[in-house]
Amino acid sequence: MVSKQIDQENDVQLLALIKKNNQLAFNRLYNKYWKRLFIYTANILNDKELAQDVLHDVFSTLWIKKDELEIESLEKYLFVAAKNKSISQFRKVKFTELDLSIIEKLSLKPEIETNLDFIDLKTVLNEVTQSLPARCREIFYMSKYNYYSNQEIAQHFNISQRTVENQLYLALKHIKHSLKQLILLLLIFSTR
Repeated sequence: MVSKQIDQENDVQLLALIKKNNQLAFNRLYNKYWKRLFIYTANILNDKELAQDVLHDVFSTLWIKKDELEIESLEKYLFVAAKNKSISQFRKVKFTELDLSIIEKLSLKPEIETNLDFIDLKTVLNEVTQSLPARCREIFYMSKYNYYSNQEIAQHFNISQRTVENQLYLALKHIKHSLKQLILLLLIFSTR
């Protein structure tokens, strides 16, 4: 009980120093909580790299918003922030995987497929991908046409694997949206 009270007092002091832009205090706080937060976050996400990204965000947010945050218990704040950010990341990853599986299983009704005969789907796909930002388009082509892994793409561009995943998600979302519009138009005109 006494030890926990001393820790809380130390946290209050560390937070006061951090609010005065003391980098050393921030480093102490980081070193004090990193391991416990990492284990906690990795258990939620079941992904060590993603857990590191989450903790980077949590500590970055603490440093950036140190003047705005009203924190009563630093330990509680860090664990709640890590949990919330983990859940948010977990939902993004699950949504991305779901989105990819939907696109992979996308099949058109036979009457729509016959209407698509006059449209070169590859041309449409190329036009849609040309409207993507250059880096996003390059990542998409490397992944889907040249069959590079996300890790290979990340190394090629010197970016994180998570950034590659986000770019692929954005590209697929854009393509899916564009193809939905095309299919909708085909449905409208095929019923006439």
